[in-house]
Amino acid sequence: MKYITTSLLPTVTLALCGVLFLSTTQAEEKAIPITSAESQFIQTAAIDSHAETEIAQLAVKKSENANVKAFAATLVTDHKALNKELKQLAATQHVMLSKEITPAQTATLKKLETATGLEFDKEFLATVADRHQSHISSYEQASKDHKDKELKVVVDKTIPVLKAHHAQAVSLAAK
Repeated sequence: MKYITTSLLPTVTLALCGVLFLSTTQAEEKAIPITSAESQFIQTAAIDSHAETEIAQLAVKKSENANVKAFAATLVTDHKALNKELKQLAATQHVMLSKEITPAQTATLKKLETATGLEFDKEFLATVADRHQSHISSYEQASKDHKDKELKVVVDKTIPVLKAHHAQAVSLAAK
């Protein structure tokens, strides 16, 4: 029995060393910090998505068109989910996020607040279409440029959602 125990000791020791080496290597891979461009993208994407949520929430309240209201509700749901993902990503990457939308986004929101009826719907849909086209370009560029795996997962998953939002805004505006 002593022979079996002592002959297994080197094998077990070697196996444990391999496990420790792999876990250290994986931890070192994970510890690679994101670039400043990746950090900036996360910050900008979070602010933009927060603004989209606020704009869509306004449309849910103000629009008199059932289709526009339903679309706005979808935007709220989708952008709140994106906001949550971006917050989680920012936390794991130690990126500070602003809680405020930009002055330009605030101006857009105020402009929409003053519009009513059909004018509101037209302005809202045009705003969503324009902003989403810009977001699509930004996310597609981020997908090409950024190397962080977690960021790429969020970006690549979001692009089709943004494209669907854009297409629906354009479709509703054409009616």
